[in-house]
Amino acid sequence: MRNPLRSFVSAIAVIFALPLTAIAVPMAWTDTNIVREDGFVALTSSIGKDQAFQARLAATAVASLESKVNLPAPVEQLGASFLKDAATAMTTWPEYPQAWNETVRRSHQLTFAGSARPGNSTAGTSLVLDVGPLVKLAADRLHAATGLPIATPDSTLINIGGPAQRQQVDAIAAYAPMWWIPGLGAVLLFALGLLAARRRGVVLLFAGLGLAAVAALWQVATTVLKGAGDAGLGGTATGGLFARELLAAAVDNFAGWITIAWIAAGVLALLGLLGVIFSRKARPSVRVNAAGSMEG
Repeated sequence: MRNPLRSFVSAIAVIFALPLTAIAVPMAWTDTNIVREDGFVALTSSIGKDQAFQARLAATAVASLESKVNLPAPVEQLGASFLKDAATAMTTWPEYPQAWNETVRRSHQLTFAGSARPGNSTAGTSLVLDVGPLVKLAADRLHAATGLPIATPDSTLINIGGPAQRQQVDAIAAYAPMWWIPGLGAVLLFALGLLAARRRGVVLLFAGLGLAAVAALWQVATTVLKGAGDAGLGGTATGGLFARELLAAAVDNFAGWITIAWIAAGVLALLGLLGVIFSRKARPSVRVNAAGSMEG
């Protein structure tokens, strides 16, 4: 392969590797932290520590239970007092973290696994948060306080979004696990760019600068996304609050991946710069040796 053609192939390969990287990394993050259940539970653990949101969620769960329970007159006042206290104290109960994790798992299953339960017709057409485990926790405590059996529904759904968001989530669930395709393409193109390059230091420097531009693009995109909040989601006030908290947690988590990209970009650029410097220093000695051999 002639030198000009090698340089052209190398440049084109690296140029195409960069947009593939820009696509593959967010897809991989989404698959790891949103589509996979364990990743989603880990991502929402920070929301579980947000006292303001959890207090709002607990109050919603207690209100749902209160609307479904009819206590006999002798314990009605006791039950009302208990429910009033539970709305503010539930987050301090030792069973609460487990109930929150179960809430997140159920909600994820309804959203991604399609495991909608009988009677939950909205689960297939909208995004929902299933606070059934929190309602059951309050019911169990109420049962312990009154001694009366308290029947609760298996699920208690809070709407987060509508059919449009449902379709978007279905698309994410279908395509995010395919991140390895653009990822593999980016790796192969970058390898081709290095193999075809006449001056690999220049290729590394260009790739580092390009990756830095991609990281900056991700930074801007996440900033804009975080500022958008739950715009257009609709649903209930509690559902909208959960959407905002989830989006904020996602942006904060992806920031760690952006930091890794910045570090990788810096390493590539530094290696490329060193390669360029050393190659320039080597050229004069090569020319001197060539001239000496011609004189001899």
